[in-house]
Amino acid sequence: MYFKRQFKKQLNNKAVRISLRRTLSVLLCVLLAVFFVLPHHVLAEEEDKSNGRETVRVGWYESKFHHKDETGRRSGYGYEYQRKVAAYTGWNYEYVEGTWPELLEMLKNGEIDMLSDVSYMEERSKYIVYSSLPMGTESYYVFISPKNKEIQADDPQTLTGKKVGVDRGSIMVEMFRDWAKMRGVEVELTELSVDQDVALQMLTDGDMDAYVMLDSFGDAKVTEPVWKIGSSDFYFGVSMAKPQLLKELDEAMSKIQDENIYYNQQLYEKYLRDSGNNNYLSPDEL
Repeated sequence: MYFKRQFKKQLNNKAVRISLRRTLSVLLCVLLAVFFVLPHHVLAEEEDKSNGRETVRVGWYESKFHHKDETGRRSGYGYEYQRKVAAYTGWNYEYVEGTWPELLEMLKNGEIDMLSDVSYMEERSKYIVYSSLPMGTESYYVFISPKNKEIQADDPQTLTGKKVGVDRGSIMVEMFRDWAKMRGVEVELTELSVDQDVALQMLTDGDMDAYVMLDSFGDAKVTEPVWKIGSSDFYFGVSMAKPQLLKELDEAMSKIQDENIYYNQQLYEKYLRDSGNNNYLSPDEL
């Protein structure tokens, strides 16, 4: 009888263990189902609420500052800088796409909260605020198509009467006008609000004779720099409607540059140096 009772007890324990394993398996399946069935954005929103993270609307314009590869993965000078800032502020980003002139207007109207690569202009300071520290320094050039044999780098007068394009609302507009005035050059200047690729195609097709842009945006296959018209620091521009963002941004950028005084230069080397004017031959080399 003793052995019979022990045998039944072992059977009961085994049954309990099997039942327990089945219960745990069912619970695991339910948890997995909940995770995969719930919309991802709902989970993300709940996570954001629990962490108290703020969503910041930032401008996204295709360039060396912001670009996506064939898989949609984001990178670029401005993108990486923004991610670095977020490591200190805890911000989430909502990317709003457009051309740079369009996004500058949206920043002015409070439709986005922040925009990268904004040079200081007194007129702009009436409707946006700037980060205390610059993101970096950039240079501006007059570019032509390599097929253009009329415009000569050693003679600015060859630009007289030509069609020149420049991004609307950019610091390059007045900078070019000042440059041209000092040299007695009169051109047909057109302010553009199109993507960089469209502007370069216009240059290639002959719809304009020259295009003023950042040295880092040039493409040696379709453009050739002829004159440098100036340079300036560039900053993050912040909407006046979001003063708290500026305070957090300044604190984050100060920490970034305190910890690594070469941070801006390293981003320049990574994203701009090898894609910019260094790929071109100088007039003497030509």
